[in-house]
Amino acid sequence: MSTEQRSTAPGPRRSFRRTLAAMIAVLVVLCTGLAVLTLGQGPRLVRSDIDTESVVQLTQQRLLMHSNEPLAEIDVEQVSVTPSIPLKVATDGSTLSITFEQRLLYGTDYVVSVSGVTSPFQEAGSTFDYSFTTGSPPLYYLQKGGPDAAAGADDAIVRTTVSGAARDVVYSAPRIQDFAVVGSSLAIVTETDDGMSQLVLVAPGQSAVETLPLPTRGTITQLGSSVKQAMLGFRFTSADPAAGYSNTLLLFDLLAKHTSFTLPGTVIGEPLEVDQWRFIPDSTLIETTAGGVMSIYDSALQQGAVIGDYDGLGEVAPTGTQSVISGQGTFHMLDLLSGQVSPLTPILPEGATAVGPPLLGPDGSTTVSVVNVAGVDGVMRQVVVRSDTSGATVVFDTASADARIVSVTQSPNTQYLAIAVQPRPGAEIATSLVDRSSGAAVRTLAGLRVTWP
Repeated sequence: MSTEQRSTAPGPRRSFRRTLAAMIAVLVVLCTGLAVLTLGQGPRLVRSDIDTESVVQLTQQRLLMHSNEPLAEIDVEQVSVTPSIPLKVATDGSTLSITFEQRLLYGTDYVVSVSGVTSPFQEAGSTFDYSFTTGSPPLYYLQKGGPDAAAGADDAIVRTTVSGAARDVVYSAPRIQDFAVVGSSLAIVTETDDGMSQLVLVAPGQSAVETLPLPTRGTITQLGSSVKQAMLGFRFTSADPAAGYSNTLLLFDLLAKHTSFTLPGTVIGEPLEVDQWRFIPDSTLIETTAGGVMSIYDSALQQGAVIGDYDGLGEVAPTGTQSVISGQGTFHMLDLLSGQVSPLTPILPEGATAVGPPLLGPDGSTTVSVVNVAGVDGVMRQVVVRSDTSGATVVFDTASADARIVSVTQSPNTQYLAIAVQPRPGAEIATSLVDRSSGAAVRTLAGLRVTWP
Protein backbone atom coordinates (compact mmCIF):
# COMPACT_ATOMS: atom_id res chain seq x y z
CA MET A 1 0.00 0.00 0.00
CA SER A 2 2.71 2.46 0.95
CA THR A 3 4.64 1.70 -2.23
CA GLU A 4 1.66 2.50 -4.49
CA GLN A 5 1.04 5.80 -2.70
CA ARG A 6 4.68 6.92 -3.21
CA SER A 7 4.59 6.10 -6.91
CA THR A 8 1.43 8.12 -7.67
CA ALA A 9 2.06 11.25 -5.49
CA PRO A 10 4.58 13.07 -7.79
CA GLY A 11 2.11 13.25 -10.67
CA PRO A 12 0.21 16.39 -9.59
CA ARG A 13 3.45 18.12 -8.60
CA ARG A 14 4.97 17.49 -12.03
CA SER A 15 1.82 18.83 -13.66
CA PHE A 16 1.94 21.99 -11.53
CA ARG A 17 5.61 22.52 -12.34
CA ARG A 18 4.95 22.15 -16.04
CA THR A 19 2.06 24.64 -15.85
CA LEU A 20 4.16 27.10 -13.88
CA ALA A 21 7.04 26.80 -16.32
CA ALA A 22 4.71 27.38 -19.23
CA MET A 23 3.24 30.49 -17.57
CA ILE A 24 6.69 31.87 -16.85
CA ALA A 25 7.70 31.27 -20.46
CA VAL A 26 4.62 33.11 -21.70
CA LEU A 27 5.28 36.03 -19.33
CA VAL A 28 8.88 36.22 -20.45
CA VAL A 29 7.76 36.35 -24.08
CA LEU A 30 5.16 39.02 -23.28
CA CYS A 31 7.56 41.13 -21.27
CA THR A 32 10.19 40.85 -23.96
CA GLY A 33 7.64 41.90 -26.56
CA LEU A 34 6.48 44.83 -24.46
CA ALA A 35 10.05 45.92 -23.87
CA VAL A 36 10.81 45.78 -27.57
CA LEU A 37 7.58 47.66 -28.29
CA THR A 38 8.38 50.30 -25.67
CA LEU A 39 11.90 50.74 -26.94
CA GLY A 40 10.50 51.30 -30.39
CA GLN A 41 7.94 53.90 -29.36
CA GLY A 42 9.95 56.55 -27.57
CA PRO A 43 8.65 58.75 -24.72
CA ARG A 44 4.93 59.43 -24.38
CA LEU A 45 3.20 62.68 -23.41
CA VAL A 46 1.10 62.00 -20.32
CA ARG A 47 0.03 65.53 -19.23
CA SER A 48 0.35 69.20 -20.14
CA ASP A 49 -0.15 72.25 -17.92
CA ILE A 50 -0.77 75.86 -18.99
CA ASP A 51 -2.67 78.87 -17.64
CA THR A 52 -4.71 79.99 -20.66
CA GLU A 53 -5.60 83.30 -18.99
CA SER A 54 -2.09 84.35 -17.93
CA VAL A 55 -0.54 83.68 -21.36
CA VAL A 56 -2.49 86.57 -22.91
CA GLN A 57 -1.79 89.00 -20.07
CA LEU A 58 1.86 88.38 -19.19
CA THR A 59 5.11 87.56 -20.94
CA GLN A 60 7.40 84.63 -20.00
CA GLN A 61 4.49 82.26 -19.35
CA ARG A 62 5.12 78.51 -19.67
CA LEU A 63 3.61 75.38 -21.14
CA LEU A 64 4.77 72.29 -19.23
CA MET A 65 4.69 68.96 -21.10
CA HIS A 66 5.17 65.90 -18.87
CA SER A 67 6.53 62.59 -20.24
CA ASN A 68 6.29 59.04 -18.94
CA GLU A 69 10.11 58.85 -18.76
CA PRO A 70 13.14 61.13 -18.58
CA LEU A 71 13.80 63.25 -21.66
CA ALA A 72 16.95 63.94 -23.61
CA GLU A 73 17.77 67.60 -24.21
CA ILE A 74 15.36 69.26 -26.66
CA ASP A 75 16.37 72.18 -28.92
CA VAL A 76 14.07 75.08 -29.75
CA GLU A 77 14.22 74.02 -33.43
CA GLN A 78 12.31 70.86 -32.52
CA VAL A 79 9.31 72.89 -31.25
CA SER A 80 6.66 74.25 -33.58
CA VAL A 81 3.88 76.56 -32.38
CA THR A 82 1.01 77.72 -34.60
CA PRO A 83 0.36 80.67 -34.67
CA SER A 84 4.09 81.25 -34.31
CA ILE A 85 5.51 82.96 -31.23
CA PRO A 86 9.10 83.54 -30.00
CA LEU A 87 9.92 80.94 -27.36
CA LYS A 88 12.55 79.24 -25.24
CA VAL A 89 12.71 75.56 -24.21
CA ALA A 90 14.27 73.65 -21.33
CA THR A 91 14.14 70.04 -20.16
CA ASP A 92 14.16 68.95 -16.53
CA GLY A 93 13.89 65.23 -15.97
CA SER A 94 10.65 64.10 -17.57
CA THR A 95 9.30 67.65 -18.07
CA LEU A 96 9.67 69.88 -21.12
CA SER A 97 9.18 73.58 -20.40
CA ILE A 98 8.21 75.92 -23.26
CA THR A 99 8.39 79.62 -22.36
CA PHE A 100 6.49 82.11 -24.53
CA GLU A 101 8.50 85.33 -24.76
CA GLN A 102 5.49 87.39 -25.86
CA ARG A 103 1.86 87.50 -24.82
CA LEU A 104 -0.38 85.23 -26.89
CA LEU A 105 -3.46 86.28 -28.86
CA TYR A 106 -6.91 86.36 -27.22
CA GLY A 107 -9.40 83.58 -27.92
CA THR A 108 -7.06 81.77 -30.32
CA ASP A 109 -6.43 78.07 -30.93
CA TYR A 110 -2.74 77.21 -30.56
CA VAL A 111 -1.15 73.95 -31.74
CA VAL A 112 2.17 72.83 -30.26
CA SER A 113 4.24 70.02 -31.81
CA VAL A 114 7.59 68.76 -30.54
CA SER A 115 9.41 66.38 -32.88
CA GLY A 116 12.24 63.95 -32.25
CA VAL A 117 11.56 63.50 -28.54
CA THR A 118 13.89 60.85 -27.11
CA SER A 119 15.07 59.44 -23.81
CA PRO A 120 18.72 59.44 -22.66
CA PHE A 121 18.49 55.65 -22.46
CA GLN A 122 17.23 54.76 -25.95
CA GLU A 123 17.23 56.29 -29.41
CA ALA A 124 13.60 55.73 -30.46
CA GLY A 125 11.90 59.08 -30.99
CA SER A 126 8.33 60.29 -30.76
CA THR A 127 6.30 63.47 -31.27
CA PHE A 128 4.50 65.41 -28.56
CA ASP A 129 1.34 67.15 -29.83
CA TYR A 130 -0.81 69.46 -27.73
CA SER A 131 -3.41 72.13 -28.47
CA PHE A 132 -5.11 74.74 -26.32
CA THR A 133 -7.36 77.80 -26.63
CA THR A 134 -6.33 81.05 -24.97
CA GLY A 135 -8.70 83.04 -22.80
CA SER A 136 -10.41 86.33 -23.62
CA PRO A 137 -9.96 88.58 -20.58
CA PRO A 138 -12.41 91.37 -19.89
CA LEU A 139 -11.85 95.01 -20.65
CA TYR A 140 -13.26 98.07 -18.90
CA TYR A 141 -14.35 101.47 -20.15
CA LEU A 142 -15.92 104.67 -18.83
CA GLN A 143 -19.37 105.51 -20.16
CA LYS A 144 -20.45 109.06 -19.39
CA GLY A 145 -24.11 109.32 -18.47
CA GLY A 146 -24.45 105.58 -17.75
CA PRO A 147 -25.14 102.68 -20.08
CA ASP A 148 -28.69 103.85 -20.81
CA ALA A 149 -27.54 107.37 -21.72
CA ALA A 150 -30.57 108.79 -19.90
CA ALA A 151 -30.58 112.47 -19.02
CA GLY A 152 -28.98 112.99 -15.63
CA ALA A 153 -27.86 109.36 -15.32
CA ASP A 154 -24.71 108.51 -13.39
CA ASP A 155 -21.45 107.74 -15.14
CA ALA A 156 -20.51 104.07 -15.18
CA ILE A 157 -17.50 101.79 -15.36
CA VAL A 158 -18.53 98.97 -17.70
CA ARG A 159 -16.92 95.54 -18.05
CA THR A 160 -17.19 93.70 -21.36
CA THR A 161 -15.12 91.68 -23.85
CA VAL A 162 -13.73 92.40 -27.29
CA SER A 163 -16.29 90.19 -29.01
CA GLY A 164 -19.93 89.90 -28.05
CA ALA A 165 -22.39 92.47 -26.76
CA ALA A 166 -22.56 91.47 -23.08
CA ARG A 167 -21.68 94.18 -20.59
CA ASP A 168 -21.71 94.54 -16.83
CA VAL A 169 -21.83 97.80 -14.88
CA VAL A 170 -19.13 97.42 -12.23
CA TYR A 171 -19.61 100.82 -10.58
CA SER A 172 -21.71 103.91 -11.19
CA ALA A 173 -21.58 107.37 -9.65
CA PRO A 174 -21.94 111.01 -10.65
CA ARG A 175 -18.90 112.66 -12.22
CA ILE A 176 -16.46 109.75 -12.59
CA GLN A 177 -13.19 111.32 -13.72
CA ASP A 178 -10.84 108.36 -14.20
CA PHE A 179 -10.20 104.76 -13.20
CA ALA A 180 -7.45 102.14 -13.20
CA VAL A 181 -7.40 98.35 -12.88
CA VAL A 182 -5.15 97.12 -10.08
CA GLY A 183 -5.15 93.38 -9.40
CA SER A 184 -8.73 92.21 -9.03
CA SER A 185 -9.99 95.66 -8.05
CA LEU A 186 -10.72 99.01 -9.66
CA ALA A 187 -9.49 102.36 -8.37
CA ILE A 188 -11.95 105.09 -9.34
CA VAL A 189 -11.66 108.87 -9.08
CA THR A 190 -14.88 110.87 -8.73
CA GLU A 191 -15.48 114.58 -8.34
CA THR A 192 -17.29 115.75 -5.22
CA ASP A 193 -19.87 118.55 -5.13
CA ASP A 194 -17.20 121.08 -4.16
CA GLY A 195 -14.96 120.14 -7.11
CA MET A 196 -12.49 118.06 -5.10
CA SER A 197 -11.40 114.48 -5.88
CA GLN A 198 -12.38 111.30 -4.09
CA LEU A 199 -10.55 107.98 -4.61
CA VAL A 200 -12.37 104.69 -4.00
CA LEU A 201 -11.39 101.04 -4.37
CA VAL A 202 -14.02 98.65 -5.74
CA ALA A 203 -13.90 94.87 -6.17
CA PRO A 204 -16.11 93.78 -9.12
CA GLY A 205 -19.00 91.66 -7.93
CA GLN A 206 -18.83 93.00 -4.37
CA SER A 207 -20.91 95.78 -2.85
CA ALA A 208 -18.22 97.07 -0.46
CA VAL A 209 -16.47 100.29 -1.50
CA GLU A 210 -13.30 101.45 0.25
CA THR A 211 -12.49 105.16 0.26
CA LEU A 212 -8.72 105.65 0.16
CA PRO A 213 -7.50 108.52 2.38
CA LEU A 214 -5.94 111.52 0.67
CA PRO A 215 -3.46 113.70 2.60
CA THR A 216 -5.78 116.70 2.35
CA ARG A 217 -8.53 118.13 0.13
CA GLY A 218 -7.35 118.33 -3.44
CA THR A 219 -7.58 117.10 -7.02
CA ILE A 220 -6.25 113.98 -8.72
CA THR A 221 -4.95 113.70 -12.28
CA GLN A 222 -3.04 111.05 -14.25
CA LEU A 223 -4.22 108.02 -12.29
CA GLY A 224 -2.23 104.87 -13.05
CA SER A 225 -1.58 101.40 -11.66
CA SER A 226 1.19 98.80 -11.54
CA VAL A 227 0.29 95.17 -12.19
CA LYS A 228 3.51 93.81 -10.70
CA GLN A 229 3.45 95.81 -7.49
CA ALA A 230 -0.31 96.20 -6.84
CA MET A 231 0.28 99.93 -6.57
CA LEU A 232 -1.64 103.06 -7.49
CA GLY A 233 -0.15 106.38 -8.46
CA PHE A 234 -1.44 109.83 -9.39
CA ARG A 235 -0.61 113.53 -9.42
CA PHE A 236 -2.13 115.36 -6.47
CA THR A 237 -2.64 119.10 -5.99
CA SER A 238 -3.96 120.35 -2.66
CA ALA A 239 -6.79 122.87 -2.53
CA ASP A 240 -4.78 124.87 0.00
CA PRO A 241 -1.36 125.78 -1.45
CA ALA A 242 0.02 125.87 2.07
CA ALA A 243 -0.49 122.10 2.30
CA GLY A 244 2.45 121.74 -0.08
CA TYR A 245 1.07 119.52 -2.83
CA SER A 246 1.37 120.78 -6.41
CA ASN A 247 1.24 118.04 -9.05
CA THR A 248 2.97 115.85 -6.47
CA LEU A 249 3.33 112.18 -7.35
CA LEU A 250 1.54 110.10 -4.68
CA LEU A 251 1.71 106.31 -4.49
CA PHE A 252 -0.47 103.76 -2.70
CA ASP A 253 0.91 100.29 -1.93
CA LEU A 254 -2.24 98.17 -1.84
CA LEU A 255 -0.38 95.16 -0.43
CA ALA A 256 0.54 97.16 2.67
CA LYS A 257 -1.38 99.81 4.56
CA HIS A 258 -3.69 101.78 2.28
CA THR A 259 -1.92 105.08 2.89
CA SER A 260 -0.09 107.28 0.41
CA PHE A 261 3.61 108.08 0.20
CA THR A 262 5.79 110.21 -2.07
CA LEU A 263 9.04 109.70 -3.91
CA PRO A 264 11.83 112.13 -2.98
CA GLY A 265 13.28 114.38 -5.65
CA THR A 266 16.79 113.75 -6.90
CA VAL A 267 18.23 117.09 -5.76
CA ILE A 268 16.84 118.28 -2.43
CA GLY A 269 14.80 115.29 -1.29
CA GLU A 270 11.43 117.04 -1.37
CA PRO A 271 8.29 115.24 -2.64
CA LEU A 272 8.51 114.72 -6.36
CA GLU A 273 6.46 117.12 -8.50
CA VAL A 274 5.92 115.88 -12.06
CA ASP A 275 4.53 116.99 -15.42
CA GLN A 276 4.00 113.42 -16.62
CA TRP A 277 4.60 110.03 -15.08
CA ARG A 278 3.90 106.32 -15.63
CA PHE A 279 4.61 102.93 -14.09
CA ILE A 280 6.81 100.62 -16.13
CA PRO A 281 4.83 97.35 -16.42
CA ASP A 282 6.27 94.27 -14.68
CA SER A 283 8.83 96.43 -12.89
CA THR A 284 9.46 98.54 -9.81
CA LEU A 285 10.43 101.51 -12.01
CA ILE A 286 8.56 104.75 -12.62
CA GLU A 287 9.20 107.22 -15.43
CA THR A 288 8.70 110.93 -14.81
CA THR A 289 9.22 114.26 -16.53
CA ALA A 290 9.48 117.50 -14.61
CA GLY A 291 10.49 120.82 -16.13
CA GLY A 292 11.60 119.11 -19.34
CA VAL A 293 13.90 116.67 -17.54
CA MET A 294 13.18 112.96 -17.60
CA SER A 295 14.07 110.62 -14.73
CA ILE A 296 13.54 106.99 -13.74
CA TYR A 297 12.75 106.11 -10.14
CA ASP A 298 12.84 102.82 -8.30
CA SER A 299 9.76 102.93 -6.09
CA ALA A 300 11.07 100.12 -3.87
CA LEU A 301 14.47 101.72 -3.19
CA GLN A 302 13.14 105.29 -3.51
CA GLN A 303 16.14 106.18 -5.63
CA GLY A 304 16.20 107.92 -8.98
CA ALA A 305 18.43 108.64 -11.97
CA VAL A 306 18.21 111.46 -14.49
CA ILE A 307 17.96 110.38 -18.14
CA GLY A 308 18.20 113.79 -19.80
CA ASP A 309 16.30 116.70 -21.33
CA TYR A 310 13.12 115.06 -22.60
CA ASP A 311 9.66 116.51 -22.13
CA GLY A 312 7.32 113.75 -23.30
CA LEU A 313 6.53 110.20 -22.21
CA GLY A 314 5.12 107.66 -24.64
CA GLU A 315 4.06 104.11 -23.90
CA VAL A 316 6.36 101.35 -22.68
CA ALA A 317 6.96 98.62 -25.26
CA PRO A 318 5.15 95.30 -24.66
CA THR A 319 8.50 93.69 -23.78
CA GLY A 320 8.78 96.08 -20.83
CA THR A 321 12.40 96.89 -21.63
CA GLN A 322 11.96 99.92 -23.91
CA SER A 323 10.00 103.15 -23.73
CA VAL A 324 9.17 105.90 -26.21
CA ILE A 325 10.16 109.40 -25.08
CA SER A 326 10.23 112.72 -26.89
CA GLY A 327 12.16 115.94 -26.77
CA GLN A 328 12.40 119.02 -28.99
CA GLY A 329 9.80 117.59 -31.36
CA THR A 330 11.58 114.30 -32.05
CA PHE A 331 10.96 110.77 -30.78
CA HIS A 332 13.47 108.49 -29.12
CA MET A 333 13.71 104.94 -27.81
CA LEU A 334 14.86 104.57 -24.22
CA ASP A 335 16.42 101.27 -23.17
CA LEU A 336 15.13 100.83 -19.63
CA LEU A 337 17.88 98.37 -18.71
CA SER A 338 20.90 100.38 -19.84
CA GLY A 339 19.50 103.93 -19.91
CA GLN A 340 20.70 104.39 -23.49
CA VAL A 341 18.65 106.62 -25.81
CA SER A 342 18.45 106.14 -29.59
CA PRO A 343 16.50 107.95 -32.33
CA LEU A 344 13.07 106.63 -33.33
CA THR A 345 11.70 107.68 -36.71
CA PRO A 346 8.48 105.86 -37.69
CA ILE A 347 7.75 105.56 -41.40
CA LEU A 348 4.71 107.71 -42.19
CA PRO A 349 2.63 108.30 -45.34
CA GLU A 350 3.99 111.02 -47.62
CA GLY A 351 3.09 114.45 -46.34
CA ALA A 352 1.77 113.14 -42.99
CA THR A 353 2.72 114.62 -39.64
CA ALA A 354 2.68 112.68 -36.38
CA VAL A 355 0.34 113.64 -33.54
CA GLY A 356 2.03 112.46 -30.36
CA PRO A 357 4.50 109.61 -29.80
CA PRO A 358 4.00 106.23 -31.53
CA LEU A 359 3.10 102.91 -29.91
CA LEU A 360 5.61 100.09 -30.22
CA GLY A 361 4.80 96.61 -31.47
CA PRO A 362 5.53 93.34 -29.64
CA ASP A 363 9.12 93.13 -30.87
CA GLY A 364 9.84 96.83 -31.40
CA SER A 365 9.94 96.48 -35.19
CA THR A 366 6.51 98.03 -35.82
CA THR A 367 4.87 101.23 -34.64
CA VAL A 368 1.36 102.67 -34.56
CA SER A 369 0.95 106.43 -34.94
CA VAL A 370 -1.80 109.01 -35.11
CA VAL A 371 -1.10 111.32 -38.03
CA ASN A 372 -2.61 114.27 -39.87
CA VAL A 373 -2.98 113.65 -43.60
CA ALA A 374 -4.47 115.65 -46.45
CA GLY A 375 -7.23 114.14 -48.57
CA VAL A 376 -7.58 114.57 -52.34
CA ASP A 377 -9.48 117.77 -51.62
CA GLY A 378 -6.59 119.08 -49.54
CA VAL A 379 -8.57 118.97 -46.29
CA MET A 380 -6.66 117.58 -43.31
CA ARG A 381 -8.02 114.67 -41.30
CA GLN A 382 -6.65 112.25 -38.73
CA VAL A 383 -5.83 108.58 -39.37
CA VAL A 384 -4.00 105.80 -37.54
CA VAL A 385 -1.14 104.09 -39.38
CA ARG A 386 0.88 100.96 -38.66
CA SER A 387 4.49 101.19 -39.87
CA ASP A 388 7.33 98.76 -40.36
CA THR A 389 10.37 98.53 -42.63
CA SER A 390 8.12 97.92 -45.66
CA GLY A 391 6.19 101.18 -45.21
CA ALA A 392 3.05 102.60 -43.60
CA THR A 393 -0.50 101.19 -43.74
CA VAL A 394 -3.63 103.04 -42.65
CA VAL A 395 -5.53 100.87 -40.14
CA PHE A 396 -8.15 103.45 -39.12
CA ASP A 397 -9.52 106.53 -40.88
CA THR A 398 -11.77 109.10 -39.23
CA ALA A 399 -12.94 110.08 -42.75
CA SER A 400 -13.87 113.53 -41.47
CA ALA A 401 -12.08 116.82 -40.98
CA ASP A 402 -14.29 117.45 -37.93
CA ALA A 403 -13.34 114.25 -36.11
CA ARG A 404 -10.56 114.20 -33.53
CA ILE A 405 -8.72 111.13 -32.29
CA VAL A 406 -8.67 111.57 -28.51
CA SER A 407 -6.42 108.63 -27.70
CA VAL A 408 -5.03 105.35 -29.02
CA THR A 409 -4.06 102.53 -26.67
CA GLN A 410 -3.32 98.90 -27.36
CA SER A 411 -4.17 95.69 -25.57
CA PRO A 412 -1.28 94.23 -23.53
CA ASN A 413 -0.67 91.62 -26.24
CA THR A 414 -0.91 94.35 -28.97
CA GLN A 415 -3.62 92.40 -30.77
CA TYR A 416 -6.15 95.23 -30.63
CA LEU A 417 -6.11 99.02 -30.73
CA ALA A 418 -8.65 101.04 -28.76
CA ILE A 419 -9.15 104.25 -30.76
CA ALA A 420 -11.25 106.91 -28.99
CA VAL A 421 -12.80 109.42 -31.41
CA GLN A 422 -14.84 112.56 -30.92
CA PRO A 423 -16.75 112.86 -34.22
CA ARG A 424 -17.21 116.63 -33.88
CA PRO A 425 -16.63 119.28 -31.21
CA GLY A 426 -18.92 118.76 -28.22
CA ALA A 427 -20.07 115.29 -29.31
CA GLU A 428 -19.83 112.18 -27.12
CA ILE A 429 -16.63 110.15 -27.48
CA ALA A 430 -16.87 106.57 -28.79
CA THR A 431 -14.09 103.98 -28.94
CA SER A 432 -13.48 101.59 -31.83
CA LEU A 433 -11.71 98.28 -31.15
CA VAL A 434 -9.55 97.59 -34.20
CA ASP A 435 -7.42 94.58 -35.09
CA ARG A 436 -3.88 95.96 -35.13
CA SER A 437 -2.71 93.76 -37.99
CA SER A 438 -5.64 93.86 -40.39
CA GLY A 439 -7.32 97.14 -39.44
CA ALA A 440 -10.67 95.34 -39.13
CA ALA A 441 -13.08 97.09 -36.76
CA VAL A 442 -14.26 94.51 -34.23
CA ARG A 443 -16.55 96.55 -32.02
CA THR A 444 -17.52 100.13 -31.10
CA LEU A 445 -18.03 101.11 -27.46
CA ALA A 446 -20.03 104.14 -26.30
CA GLY A 447 -17.31 105.36 -23.99
CA LEU A 448 -13.64 106.09 -23.50
CA ARG A 449 -10.56 105.10 -21.44
CA VAL A 450 -10.64 101.45 -22.52
CA THR A 451 -8.44 99.49 -20.10
CA TRP A 452 -7.29 95.86 -20.16
CA PRO A 453 -6.22 94.16 -16.90
